[in-house]
Amino acid sequence: MIDIGTFGETLRRERERQGISLETVAEATKIRKHYLNALEQENFEALPPRVYATGFAGTYARYLKLDPEAVVEQFKSLAYSGITEPAPVVALKRTKRELKIPIKNIIAAAMFLLIALWAGNLVSAYIAQRGVAEPPTVQQPIVNNSPVEPAVPDKLVLAIAARQKCWLQVSVDGTVQFSGIVEAGDSKSFQASGSIIVKAGNAGGIDLSLNGKPLAPLGNVGQVVEKQFDKGSIAKE
Repeated sequence: MIDIGTFGETLRRERERQGISLETVAEATKIRKHYLNALEQENFEALPPRVYATGFAGTYARYLKLDPEAVVEQFKSLAYSGITEPAPVVALKRTKRELKIPIKNIIAAAMFLLIALWAGNLVSAYIAQRGVAEPPTVQQPIVNNSPVEPAVPDKLVLAIAARQKCWLQVSVDGTVQFSGIVEAGDSKSFQASGSIIVKAGNAGGIDLSLNGKPLAPLGNVGQVVEKQFDKGSIAKE
């Protein structure tokens, strides 16, 4: 047991007896050198609040292998003599009256919940009704299935292009408009209001088109063919 009045001196003498500097103690205990020196000098006013200072005294004593409890008691009797330790703060239990919830709040919360549920049901019903609504009726276009008669052209236009040399005779509305030889590369066009008659000495050597529509060959190369075209020929060819 440390004698009263020798607290700081005892710490200093024991430290020096062990050959330990304040710097070494501060590094080992993580207590600032300033506080260690205050303990040895019994300069208690330089120490931090009571709970920290008491812990420093116990840690310092334990490091020097002294009895920490005895050192702490010695320290408190010197540093805090006549000072009563603050009583621990005890949380007071709430009375039943404090825990009561006003009845008005309960009624208001219940009404709010009922209104929310009612509104939710209305929204759900509206969404469901919109989801199963029948799609709008689309009016189908009226289709006329009756056969359409092809338009009858006002005139006939027959174009002849020679790929080979060919003797050719063309009659338009009963009148011969051309009779002679066409060479390869030559082309001729004839226009009629009624009919056109073509006679070719080399039916496979010429290409024909009627009102812009290509026609099948009149015949084979070297074959003599005569053919008449009228307004009905356009649909047939």
